[in-house]
Amino acid sequence: MNAAYVEHPQFERSVATLRNAGVSVLYGPGGFEPNEPGKGRPESYPWHLPLDEAVRVIEAAP
Repeated sequence: MNAAYVEHPQFERSVATLRNAGVSVLYGPGGFEPNEPGKGRPESYPWHLPLDEAVRVIEAAP
């Protein structure tokens, strides 16, 4: 995902729908913030965020 996709009017509605359904969406301030098109930096992806969230979900499971 890059910043161009975020500009689509459906994007924020989709994120809100997912969050309202209980899905952990790691997008936004403090989470994943997309780069401009063609400016990807895979080495800077915040891998700790999804890994930490996976641990949180597993530990919260009954």
